[in-house]
Amino acid sequence: MIFATISATGSNVPQKQSKSGITQEYRTAVKALLDATEYEKTSRGNVVSIYKQLGREDNPYIDDFMNQLLEKMPDKLVEIYSKYFTLDEIKQLTEINKTEIQTKIRNLQPLMSQDFIDETKCLAKGEKSPLADIVVEKDFEEAMREYIEASGADGQLKQIQSVIENYYGVKSGSLNTLIDPAPDIMVRIYSKYLTTNEIKQATSLAKTPCLKKFYEKTPAITQDTLEETGQIAKDIMEKMLADIYKEHSNDNSTMPTERPKGWFLEKMRSLNK
Repeated sequence: MIFATISATGSNVPQKQSKSGITQEYRTAVKALLDATEYEKTSRGNVVSIYKQLGREDNPYIDDFMNQLLEKMPDKLVEIYSKYFTLDEIKQLTEINKTEIQTKIRNLQPLMSQDFIDETKCLAKGEKSPLADIVVEKDFEEAMREYIEASGADGQLKQIQSVIENYYGVKSGSLNTLIDPAPDIMVRIYSKYLTTNEIKQATSLAKTPCLKKFYEKTPAITQDTLEETGQIAKDIMEKMLADIYKEHSNDNSTMPTERPKGWFLEKMRSLNK
C-alpha cells in the first residue's frame, strides 16, 4: 500500500513552533508537498495560459510579478493547509502526488485544460465540438464516471463555481454553461490521454481517506487561496506601479492622471514594445 512507507514520527513529539503556532516540520512538509505537485511550474503555466487567452505577448513585467508572487505564496499556503490537514496527512498527500499515475495526470493538465477551454469556446459559440468525433469505449466511460464520483470532481466544480462567482461578484449561475457539461467533457478529454487501467489506478487513490479529504476541502482551499493571492497581487501591483511612475516621472512619457480598470496590464504592454 502507498501509505506503508509513510512515517508517523513527530505526530506526538513536542516541536518548536513559530508565532503562528505552525512548527518548522510542518512548514517543511508543506514545502515538500508543493515540490511534489510542482506548484511553481503549474502556477506559471496557468498564468501563461491565461495571458495567451487574452491575446497578449510575453512581458517582463509579468515575469517580475510572477516571481514576486511565487516567492510569497508558499508561506501563505502553509497557513492555509494548516487549517485543514495534519502533518501526517500532508506527508501522505506528498507520497500520493509522487505516484506514477498522479504525476502523469498532473503533467497532462496543461493539454487537458487547453482542450477544455477549446471545448467551452465551441459551446459558447454553438460550434461543433473538436471532441465530438471521439469514440469513448464503454469500459473507459464507466471507469471515468467512477473516477469523477470518487474524486468528487462534479461537486467540486459546482462549489468552486460558487466561490468564484462570489469572489468576483458575478451573477449566480453565470458559469453554468461551462460547469454543467463538464463531466461529459472530462470523459472525452481524458480518453485522449489515459487508458482504462490508468483511470482505475487514479480512482483507487481518490478513494483513500487522505485524498478524499483533500478533494472535499478543495473549494475551501480555493476560497482561501483566492483571497490571499488577491491581497498579495494587489500589494505587488501597487509597488510596481509606483516604481513605473517614479521611473518615468522625469521623462517625456505621458502618464495617466487616473488609473482606469485594466490600465496596469495595458501599461505593461506598452512598456514592453
